[in-house]
Amino acid sequence: MIPPEYDEAELPARLRQLVATEIDRIIEDLTLRRELLLEAWGRHRERGPFLDTMFSRWTTIGMTDLALIDGEALSSCEAFYRELDDFRMYCRFTQDMPGTMAERYDLAVRTIDAYGRLAIERLGGVPDRPFVVIDEAFVEVDAPMFEVLGEPAEEE
Repeated sequence: MIPPEYDEAELPARLRQLVATEIDRIIEDLTLRRELLLEAWGRHRERGPFLDTMFSRWTTIGMTDLALIDGEALSSCEAFYRELDDFRMYCRFTQDMPGTMAERYDLAVRTIDAYGRLAIERLGGVPDRPFVVIDEAFVEVDAPMFEVLGEPAEEE
């Protein structure tokens, strides 16, 4: 498969969009998975789900690419990822009881969310997520299984 061609002038905007999308995903996952994660900790002292939920590609982005993000947005991203890393280290090594873990979790997520929202704003926002409706009565093999709602992308 031949990769799609893109204009290198679009790279800074694409990078900002990718980072904003990752930050948004992490915040959403931490919020939506709270009960599951805390239950896994309370029952099994399982750290893996916490660490998987906080996975990010931030540390793999090269300095050349990071130079494409303006200073204000970059400092906001760094503040977000610093808070995330602090919480990740806590989750990796804590021996806290479930009640204490829940308190620390809630405080950390509030802080991470605040820094994340600021970073997303300074990065230019998150692209709209496509919305699909799954046809539960899907039987025919050749029939479309889902419908994309919203305006279709323009074809060139």
